Amino acid sequence: MKINKLIISSIVREYFFITGSVGKIDYKYFIDKIEEGITLTTNLNYKTNVIGKQTDFDYFLNDKNFIKIIKKIIFYLEENNIPKHPYELADAWGLREDFGDYTKEHHHLPYYISGVLYLNTHSQSLYFPELQQEIKPKRGEFVLFPSYIKHYTNLNTNDKSKYALAFNFKYLTILQ
Repeated sequence: MKINKLIISSIVREYFFITGSVGKIDYKYFIDKIEEGITLTTNLNYKTNVIGKQTDFDYFLNDKNFIKIIKKIIFYLEENNIPKHPYELADAWGLREDFGDYTKEHHHLPYYISGVLYLNTHSQSLYFPELQQEIKPKRGEFVLFPSYIKHYTNLNTNDKSKYALAFNFKYLTILQ
């Protein structure tokens, strides 16, 4: 074997980081749906980077109430020409992190855009170490970011559960 060139380096990469509020929604509906989803045999409780309770990845994908919210976010993105490539919603799930639960540092590749919508205000922040950003969960607020950005939470040290909806958009190919 012969190696002609080996470069190990880093590059500056364009990214977006969006926080906002979806306004008035039926939080109880979504929390109740999460509570139902984490009891089903398809749940992903303690099986993913969420070391907590989690519905399956497609649980909210076709939920009309969730789609109404996502459409508002998509409208904003399209109006501001933020994503450079066509995309569509790929998955959407709910999570509940109780006392002692946390989320491991991870990214969402190979997806294009990822997001989290908080269903309650909570002290357990979401951290983006590469961006030096911290999101303090507030009811109705969301964050959107490129799926390659790493993120995590520390242990939930609060007796109150944190509820959120997470989602990913995927690239669309020319044929799609």
